[in-house]
Amino acid sequence: MHGTNDRAADCRPGLHVHRLGDVVDDLLGALTELERRVHRKSSHYDDEPWRAENFARELPGKRELSLVATDSGRPVGFVIASRKPDGTHIHRVATDPGQWGRGIASRLLTRVLAQASGSVSLVCDPGNGPALALYDRAGFRITGTTPDGKFSLATGTAPPQQVFPERKT
Repeated sequence: MHGTNDRAADCRPGLHVHRLGDVVDDLLGALTELERRVHRKSSHYDDEPWRAENFARELPGKRELSLVATDSGRPVGFVIASRKPDGTHIHRVATDPGQWGRGIASRLLTRVLAQASGSVSLVCDPGNGPALALYDRAGFRITGTTPDGKFSLATGTAPPQQVFPERKT
């Protein structure tokens, strides 16, 4: 496996960051298992965990933009992203539940944002406070809601839309 050459992202001993395209064939089963562990532990995740075909599916720029963090060769986090006409969309951000709070998602997200062009968008469950705090620190702002009630977030110059009605007192 080939890691990217960014010492800031690899500051924890044993932690290495790889482009998805460099490791997907070797780590597909391990990524799918990590996804299942995250799904079981989080009450704010999608109804079903991703399967192997979700990780392997080809999308524009996905193999280059998406990143996987490994510790001793085992995946401990990932950000899956692809290009869209006006920028980049992040499809999935996950960290091994045993590694939550250690900055892995933040480092991966920072790297994806540094290589993305245009606005970067994602969708997040409104009850997922830790994820919303991570995205806020990274510069994302709520731009609306999806039909199923999740927040749409984006970086860039677009002004955020008001999601919650103002209270009149």
